[in-house]
Amino acid sequence: MDLEQLAELPLSDQWTFVRGRIAEASVELDAALRGLHAQLRGLDTREALLSASQNWTIVADQCRTMIACAPVPNAAIHSAIGAAVDSAAAAYDERNRYMHDLLAADVADELIPDPNRIKQTNDYYLLRLTQKAGVPAVTLVTLGRAIEVVLTLSAETWRLRAARGYLAGQTTWRSLLLGDVEGGWNGTVTWTYGGAESDA
Repeated sequence: MDLEQLAELPLSDQWTFVRGRIAEASVELDAALRGLHAQLRGLDTREALLSASQNWTIVADQCRTMIACAPVPNAAIHSAIGAAVDSAAAAYDERNRYMHDLLAADVADELIPDPNRIKQTNDYYLLRLTQKAGVPAVTLVTLGRAIEVVLTLSAETWRLRAARGYLAGQTTWRSLLLGDVEGGWNGTVTWTYGGAESDA
C-alpha cells in the first residue's frame, strides 16, 4: 500500500498499518546490524547472524568495539561505518516507543505533555508502560512523524548494509556509505554522493 492509499483509510487503521511498517522495517534493521556484526568477525554465514546476542544494544555495542579495531585505511569510511551504527541505534530507540508504548487517541488533560497546546482532532499519544529515567511518560505523536520513522529505519538499514558490503570488499557500497541517504516507504533508498543520485 502506498502513502496515497494509506491516507484514504480511517485514522485508526492508518496508525495500525504504519506501526506494522515500523515493525517490519525494524526486523530489516536488526538483520542488517547482525550482518555487519558477522562481517566484523570475518563471517558471512546465516549461522553467524544467529550467534549474535538477542539484545539489540549489546550487538550495537559489540559492533562499535570491533569497528574501532577494524583495519579500514580510509579514515572517512572508518568514521562512516561507526556513524552508521550510531544512527541506526538512534532510529531503533525511537522505534521502541512505537513498538512498546501504548498508543492512545485520547489522554486525561493532566497527562498532556504540553498543557499550553490546544488539543487537536488527530492527536495521538504514546504512553510508556514502564518507567525510564529521562524519557517522558507521555509523548504527543503524529502520523507524519511515525511515517518518518519508517523512512529513517529504511535509510539506516541500507547504511548498515553498505558498511557490511564495504567491509566484505565490495567497494561499490562506498557511495551509499558516504552519501546523503533517504529512506523510502517501501523499504528502498535513494542517496546522493558526489553530485550523482542513485537508488536501491
